[in-house]
Amino acid sequence: MYDRKNFCGGSRGAVFLKSAPLVILLLFFQLHAGESLIKRQLSVSIDNCLKNKIYRNVDIGIQLSTIDGGQVLYRRNEKTPYIPASAIKIFISAISLSKFGPGYRFQTPIMTDGAVLNNTLKGNLYLQGRGDPSLLTGHLEEAARQLKTSGIDAIEGNIVYDVSFLEEVSTRYPPNARHFYAPPGAITVNSNWLELDLREGPPPKLKTIPQTAYARLDYKIKVSRSQNPGRPSMTYREMPWGDQYTINGTVTEWDKRYKYLCLCVSRPGLFGVTLLKEACEKAGIKIKGDIVKGKAPVGGQVLYVIKTPPLVEAVANLNRESNNVAAELLNENLGAYFDSAPGTQEKGLAVIRDYIVNKLEFPGSSFDFVDACGLSPENRVSADQFTRALNYFYRELGMVYVETLARQGVDAHAMNPAPPEGVRVFCKSGTLSASGVNTLVGYIFVDGTKEVFSFAILCNRRGKGGMTYSGTYTNAFLAAIFKAFNISK
Repeated sequence: MYDRKNFCGGSRGAVFLKSAPLVILLLFFQLHAGESLIKRQLSVSIDNCLKNKIYRNVDIGIQLSTIDGGQVLYRRNEKTPYIPASAIKIFISAISLSKFGPGYRFQTPIMTDGAVLNNTLKGNLYLQGRGDPSLLTGHLEEAARQLKTSGIDAIEGNIVYDVSFLEEVSTRYPPNARHFYAPPGAITVNSNWLELDLREGPPPKLKTIPQTAYARLDYKIKVSRSQNPGRPSMTYREMPWGDQYTINGTVTEWDKRYKYLCLCVSRPGLFGVTLLKEACEKAGIKIKGDIVKGKAPVGGQVLYVIKTPPLVEAVANLNRESNNVAAELLNENLGAYFDSAPGTQEKGLAVIRDYIVNKLEFPGSSFDFVDACGLSPENRVSADQFTRALNYFYRELGMVYVETLARQGVDAHAMNPAPPEGVRVFCKSGTLSASGVNTLVGYIFVDGTKEVFSFAILCNRRGKGGMTYSGTYTNAFLAAIFKAFNISK
């Protein structure tokens, strides 16, 4: 990518142009002519988009800039703060990588306050949560196998879960059991989600994945081939042993495609330790005690440490799957590690705000962060701030960060519209369906010219209207941007 400062840097640029060989002068004018063509085409294409009646009651902020911020190719209401929805996740994901480092690995200790005698653990087994966003059932099963291999055949004490490292929070909209609203926790396994396996029957049957004593189902459902949302009702009721779920309604092809059949877990620590207990029993370890909530002993013996892949992989999952639990969990971790334990949402947001004000140099009154995942309609960020942040993250983290985003036309959450040949787009979308919020932010790489651009498309509906889904408002504008770059080639 050429350096505009060398071409346009005031008097130095003028001297350079006077002495430059003719071929360099021609290149200079060709490059700037290309940008002018893009600008003109963007203006025409986006103006045509705005004529569509779908945008009559929609407020729109757009900005497209060069990655160095030296030139803005298109702007519209770029300074106005809008509800970003899940696009706000670019901040928590990039700031986490910056603060912890892409290669950071969370660790979850399994400890005891006793000793192993004659293949029996005389004491309690503790699962100490440290906020790992990547823990899976498989990690607990491997831990159980390692405990068995180490010579533990039985545990006489209790299985204790310690979640004191992070603040405990409830599901966002109880008793709604949709997985989007699952709470984060110091022990978080499978993102605190339970997938539902549907056997269409007749009669249709549901079971949880994984199957666990933590969850019991009561359901009455129908199965339809409709492509429209069925959105069956899913609620939970807390019980001493876990959650009792009630599911009623119609399951459609839309529900399957968008993974609607997935439940939240109301108490992550109890869920995680239940899975560990079941994994131990599956590995052949007999447990005489009960599941108990408590604190791991200071100076206790560490029997095994669960280590998951590097943080950059968790961030990729967060961005590509728009994982709300991972976003809120990393936020609380920022609070715990860079302020004090227990980590809280407020401490984490304070760390994020400090980073934005001091690193990105945004005035503190110019944005609002109420959560880190984008579910709150009180969050506010402008298109200009998004592109400036993306530019900074690119300089700070490079492709390590860019490649954690969904690739347009390739990844499941970013399929349409596909970019033209020679153009690569990495992006993060945001949607609040009932509120009419539809956003898309990210990077555009033009392979032919080696140029990189940042963009933000923020659409917020005014008043009532129909449900919006990913791309309802933003797809047309992204297509207009693609058209401009395709013509300029």
